[in-house]
Amino acid sequence: MMRSAVVRALTVAATVAGAAAWAGDGPKVVVIGFDGADARLTEAWMNAGELPNLARLRDEGTYSPLAPTNPPQTPVSWSSFATGLNPGKTEIFDFLKRDPANYLPDFALNSPAKKPFAFGERNGMVAGIAVGAAAFLVLVGISLLVPIPWIWRVAGALALAAAVGWPAGQALARVLPVEVPDAVNHRKGRTFWEIASEAGMQVRVVRVPATFPAEPMANGTMLSGLGVPDMRERVGTPAYYTSDAGFRPGDNEFSLELIPLPARRGKIQTRIIGPRNLPFYEYVVERRTAGVADPRQRRDLARKVREELDADGVERRIDLPMTLEATDSGVTLTVSGQTRSLRVGEWSDWVVLDFPVNWLVDRAKPLRGMTRFKLLAVEPELELYHQPINFHPDCHPIAFSWPPEYASKLAERFGLFKTIGWAIDTWSPSSGVGGDELLVEDATYTVNMYQKIMEGLLGDRDADLYVQIFYFTDRIAHILWRHLDEGHPLYDPEQARRYAPEVLKAYKKMDEIVGRARELAGPDATLIVCSDHGFSSFRRGVNLNTWLIRNGLMTVKGEGEVKTLEDLFLTGEMFENVDWSRTKAYALGLGGIYVNLVGRERNGVVMPGAEYQEVVRQIRAGLEGMVDEATGDRPVTRVWTRDEMYGEGYDPDLIPDLRVGNALNYRVSWQTTLGGGGREIVEDNLKPWSADHCSNDPEVVPGILFSNRKLSEAGPQMTDLMPTILDALGLPVPPGLDGRSLL
Repeated sequence: MMRSAVVRALTVAATVAGAAAWAGDGPKVVVIGFDGADARLTEAWMNAGELPNLARLRDEGTYSPLAPTNPPQTPVSWSSFATGLNPGKTEIFDFLKRDPANYLPDFALNSPAKKPFAFGERNGMVAGIAVGAAAFLVLVGISLLVPIPWIWRVAGALALAAAVGWPAGQALARVLPVEVPDAVNHRKGRTFWEIASEAGMQVRVVRVPATFPAEPMANGTMLSGLGVPDMRERVGTPAYYTSDAGFRPGDNEFSLELIPLPARRGKIQTRIIGPRNLPFYEYVVERRTAGVADPRQRRDLARKVREELDADGVERRIDLPMTLEATDSGVTLTVSGQTRSLRVGEWSDWVVLDFPVNWLVDRAKPLRGMTRFKLLAVEPELELYHQPINFHPDCHPIAFSWPPEYASKLAERFGLFKTIGWAIDTWSPSSGVGGDELLVEDATYTVNMYQKIMEGLLGDRDADLYVQIFYFTDRIAHILWRHLDEGHPLYDPEQARRYAPEVLKAYKKMDEIVGRARELAGPDATLIVCSDHGFSSFRRGVNLNTWLIRNGLMTVKGEGEVKTLEDLFLTGEMFENVDWSRTKAYALGLGGIYVNLVGRERNGVVMPGAEYQEVVRQIRAGLEGMVDEATGDRPVTRVWTRDEMYGEGYDPDLIPDLRVGNALNYRVSWQTTLGGGGREIVEDNLKPWSADHCSNDPEVVPGILFSNRKLSEAGPQMTDLMPTILDALGLPVPPGLDGRSLL
């Protein structure tokens, strides 16, 4: 018996020790991703000795170009990375999708939504009852001090409670929201981190695209990546303040917020443009007009409701007053109770912005954001910039971390960090503000903070699976590639000498991060380093809708207007000049073409069957045979049908009928992306956004794959990484995937 007890005790001790060892051994698999890291650049600089950590990984383990998804876009490729499914099954097939009921575009990653707050329309009533009940109990207690019959105690307490509860309920109904914002992630499929967490493994997921809202996990934490909006519900809205009355931000498809200043010196009153007042303004209008079917009557009623809200002093948008004190040497700004002084070229630290909603919300759950300012110039005009307003880590109306308070814990430990998905500002340089210097400084600041977080979390050695994605390699390439490409229409030798080396610096930063990750992961962990796609110079843009018009497949009435992200986000005014009765096909997004099909599109004219097939044949033959008269090149390598790309299992009402793959040096035009067109079918790209990948043929923009283990090098694809990671964790690979394990 004694021996048996000893054996049992030793067995329990061994089990506890084993569990402790499992928790303390460090990660089993570490995945570090770099958005847009290009295979050609990586190989060239690795062979030149510039990327020693990556070269060591190649020599000791595996390196191979990695085939991206079709199309080779960030949210598309990373969604397949996470699930092992092709884009037809994940339903993340582009940045944009369209609604066939009205042709209007929306983001494919996620959609805004709303949900009831507490008891919804009954919030005031329930709050009033709660206040009245509390008052009743207090009054009954007080009445015990007075020798009166119980019936009088109760009757008096009820009367006074009603007198207190009724007005309290009315008052609280005005300050409690009926509905609050929410969001829906459209990505389909189970992720490898979900499977690992359910198996009892500790998981850390940091900044992976298409993870907003943050996903609950039984045994893990998450900080969402691409898809988290700024506080104005956009991908990112920087602001530019200037006293130059003649400044115009280019075509401004990017919706840079231009705020004119009335003076260039002295005390200047201006504002920070804040978020829309959704719960107390926009949602009220939507509820009051929800039952009106006639569009004209609904517009008239909405206008009346807005007038009533305006008269009651309810703000449509919550702006913050800001004061500038401008001198010849700099600017002092005061906003939200904080003051910062800047000289030309200086950045502020984080400025926390409290947006007032009402007395209750401001105390219970304040709407809090943050931004950084840079003083661009005081001569000849005053120029001040601030970044898109990020949600403060303490403020998460829609969770961008899991658990929701995890973002606050990260901020307490590491300091404030960007919470927006598209964290590096590529919009301002593209709109003529801040130049390449702003991009380089912003990228450096951003990546350093996320590297700090990586080093801290990996150093904890408390996770079995660690996944983190960095985006700076992609953002730097988008803007600075023109300095590498002498054939780009914006190439300038003098500027190239200054900024071309910044691309190499970004890749060397990638190499540094890989070295630190390998060191912190330890020798026993499987390390995978990958990217979702490579890059191509963007010299010329192809206006697909213009081509459709010239070839009799699309008809417009009058001149089309230049479309911006403002149209996409707020106005919903797209395709308003299209004559749908004479349109057989239209282009939207980054290479997608939709047939105007009867029974699917609201105003469809193309019949399924033979007519549909003839339209598809005409588009494919025409685009694949098109020649750019200015260069003699073919801008399109291939046009795919969705069956050719995705096989079976996709939603035919959602996925584009065709996708156009561009050759190197070409991309679909900016206006095609937003459903517009241009004067020429092919035109020079004269924007600093000088390289891309989104509409290219996947074969011309491969990504990278490294591992410290030997992997199969027979044409690895992005869909292969999910089963490979599960295999490395010792977990079963689920059936029905489009990828295979590379181990």
